[in-house]
Amino acid sequence: MIRKIIKTIAMAALVAAALSVTSFAGWKQYDSNWYYYGSDGIMYTNSWTPDGYYVDASGKWDGRPSASTITAQEPVNAIGQYIYNSPMVDDMINTYETTWSYGGIPVQIIQSNDMSFYDRGTYYEIPNCDVLGAYYNEYGEHEYCTLVTGPIYVRKNAMVYKYDYNTGATIPMTAEQIVQQYGSLYEGGYISLCTIGCATSFDAYGYITKLSVHAFE
Repeated sequence: MIRKIIKTIAMAALVAAALSVTSFAGWKQYDSNWYYYGSDGIMYTNSWTPDGYYVDASGKWDGRPSASTITAQEPVNAIGQYIYNSPMVDDMINTYETTWSYGGIPVQIIQSNDMSFYDRGTYYEIPNCDVLGAYYNEYGEHEYCTLVTGPIYVRKNAMVYKYDYNTGATIPMTAEQIVQQYGSLYEGGYISLCTIGCATSFDAYGYITKLSVHAFE
């Protein structure tokens, strides 16, 4: 009988100890610093806690947000952002139109050099693009010059107002629908992008949000 009582007391003590350790698990604050303890009562050090925070060698949370809540941010397109932050100017070719500028020169065409483009989930990356300006030669005829070369980003939901040559109607489509139809962002098919400057829009991250896709004669 006495043995049974002793065993019962010992078991109760073990359960109480286990419960006290378990109840101590989790985040604890001391002197305005936060520390994390595991279910075994041992403090985490130099490691990530189960909820995604990092604690240093002393066990103190380093102040950074949880890795589980950090989302990948979209990259900024340097060329597009530069154009977005540049003033609008008179279009040299399309009369009565305004267009973007690059270094003070009107942007006439943005086009790729080949068929390369990459699907980045919410946007397309066109890696080899020329931003073309225009000037008048000695005969009064306009010619194109390359202002900058590099990658251009086009959002998949960018608007395209496609001209229907059969009906003369303008059909609103998205960049993603254009790619599904033509295999690129240019209906001519032999390059991946060709948009007129005055028909193109950018957002603050430098992504194209509106473009033209028709073939030039």
